This record gives sequence, structure tokens and C-alpha cells, in this order.
Amino acid sequence: MGAPSAVFDKYLKLLKEEYQFHIITLERELYLTPSKEYDLHYVTSYRNRLGMKCMYNIDHHRHFLVNKILYFFLRVCTAIQTQYAFPNSKKWEVDAYYNKMKELYITFHFDTIIAISDYYLSQLAARKFKKEYPSVKWILFATDPFSENYVYYNRKLFKPLWKWMNKRAEQKLYNDANYCMLTKELYSYVLNNYTIDKNKIATIHYSLSNRLAGRVFQHDNHSDCKLIFAGFVYKKIRNPEFALSVLSKVEGVHVDLFITEGECEDIINRYVSDKICREGFVSRDRYEKMIREEYDILLNIGNISSLQSPSKMLELLSTGKPIINFYYMEDTLYDMIGKYPLGLNIQNGDNGAIRKVEQFCKEMKGKMIPFTEVEKLYPENNIYKQAELLKSMIEA
Repeated sequence: MGAPSAVFDKYLKLLKEEYQFHIITLERELYLTPSKEYDLHYVTSYRNRLGMKCMYNIDHHRHFLVNKILYFFLRVCTAIQTQYAFPNSKKWEVDAYYNKMKELYITFHFDTIIAISDYYLSQLAARKFKKEYPSVKWILFATDPFSENYVYYNRKLFKPLWKWMNKRAEQKLYNDANYCMLTKELYSYVLNNYTIDKNKIATIHYSLSNRLAGRVFQHDNHSDCKLIFAGFVYKKIRNPEFALSVLSKVEGVHVDLFITEGECEDIINRYVSDKICREGFVSRDRYEKMIREEYDILLNIGNISSLQSPSKMLELLSTGKPIINFYYMEDTLYDMIGKYPLGLNIQNGDNGAIRKVEQFCKEMKGKMIPFTEVEKLYPENNIYKQAELLKSMIEA
């Protein structure tokens, strides 16, 4: 699952006994294990499948050079398509989601679409469906900005033109959606920058999860303090340079990074060593097991964007384990760590960061607080209240 879908998964787990959910999602793996929990419907394309096949063969050293060349060719085609496709080279997903919705509607006549934003492709598809079937309710669920998200523009020419087009499209989404669930940051931004009925928008508070309540990691007598970071990094909005430079100099720690290949490869490769190890992405089940059971201290790298507040922090807090938050601005996550008894905020560029992190790791290794105590610290992040909010929109 992408991050927004992982946020919504907590709602699903509470409401799936009351409602019948059909989930349309992008095919992200070649060899999928059928879900026993959800009714999943996958969308894909020839290029998507070919790209996954190339990466699978590269990872397994099968016809390595041929697949490298083919994958490079696919990326060139994507770069070219990016210059004319709206909103980006993934435009095909809009039609794929729309067609799958039509197919399911013919069979099940569902009442409500809850579109979860991942590059807003699902929202564009939901709007297209809503125009054809106006009686179906559409709830727009968004955790990241659309028009103000630099990932839409970093490979495009004529950026101002594309931004203008995106802002027009975003206004149409708010016009046509029946309800909008937005993060605290997006809620304020949308109210101030778009014409929208305040009565049809509500604030998402990322939710704690008792499934992630942690266990103290059991070391052998000579083990270093083990730290983990898992997530996306970006040169502009979530640059890992300072965090990695600090961690590389801290004594007595071992850091594992689970970061997919992207635009920060040059930064990450400079710091990979015996102390800092880099792995690829892992499944959500594996990720959850690692942060619950296999590490002493959890790491977060904050955003420079005032419109994005990553949901991952709530997962880290749910474990009750010590957390180090490297931050750029005093945002929502900074405030959360400020009142967390096992938390440490480190500002980007802090000259005393190495000493602070080293002392924190020595003091906090092996410590943990119960999930019930975490819940008391963040009552607004109770998933039951959030699920009731969504339910009220479904039933309206």
C-alpha cells in the first residue's frame, strides 16, 4: 500500500463489518498473494507490468544487461510522456480506475466512492465517474497537496503553465466532491486558497494503532543500539543529508535504512558503511514487525513543506519506543515529539546534534512505554472518533 492507503486501512479495519468495501488499487507486484481480508480489484497496464518485470529480473540477476537497457528505455518514454500528459505520465491510471469503477458499479451498484489520493489520480477518476453517475456519493480523502506538490513539476517544462492547469483541476475536484476529508495542513490551505463550502470538509487526524504496540528488542551483550528509518526521501522536501551526517558520527549505533531508489541516491551512497546499511522497501507486515520488535530507536525525517505532515509518525508513536525526529520546521510532528517522554527533536543544522543523539541512544536503549500511555498523550488521534466522522459522511 501507498502511505495514504495505509492511513485509510485503519478506518477499513473498523468499518468493514458494517459496510461492503470493494477496493481498487494499482498492481505493484508481479506475484501477488490473494488477500484473505479485503475484496481487491487491481488495475495495471502493459508498461507497468513490463517495468515490474524488468526490476524483478534486475533484482534477481536474470538477463541483467538486457533488462537494464529495457528499463532505461521505459524511463525515457516516461520522461517524454511527462511533458504532455496531465497530470503526469501516470495519466493511464485515471482511465483504469474509472473503467474499473464502471465495471463494479454495473455488478454491485455501490452507493459511495471514497477516493484515496496517490498523486490525485484516483480523485480525477472519481470526478469523471461522478459526472456520469451523479447519484453516487464521492468522498475525497487527501493527505498530500495536489497543485502545490513539487513532484508534479520537477521533470516538466513550462512549470507555471502546468501549475495553473493543476489549480483549475483541483478547484473542480472540490466543487464536485460531496465531502472532503483533509489533513489539518491541507484543511487550512484549501479554505484560504479555493472556493469551497466549509460544511463539506473535515479534518483528518492520523490515527494511533494498538496493533503496533512494541516489544523491547533483546540484544546480545555486545550489540550496538539499533536504529531504523523506513520511508521516502526527497532532495527538496525531505532531504536526508543532515540526519545521515549526524548518525554517521554517533558512536555505538547501527542504522538500517529502508529506502526505495530515488532522487537522493548520491546522498545516501556517501554515507552507506558498516554503521549505516541501506536496504530496499519491504512489505507493510515486515515493516510493522521491525518497528515493533527488532529495533531500539525509531527515526523520522521531517518535511520542509508546510502542507505535508507524514502519517508515519503516528505509527512510530504507536510502538511506544524512543523516537528521534530530525526536523526542518516546528510543525505538527515537532509538537508531538515535544510531549513524548521518549522523544528527541533535532533541528536541521544543530551544531550539538551528534552529542545529543549519542546521549539519547545511551539513555533510551531498551526503554518503552505502554500503548495506553501513548493514547492518553494524543486523545485527538483516536481512530474510533475518526471512523465515526467518516461514517457520518457515508450515512449523510
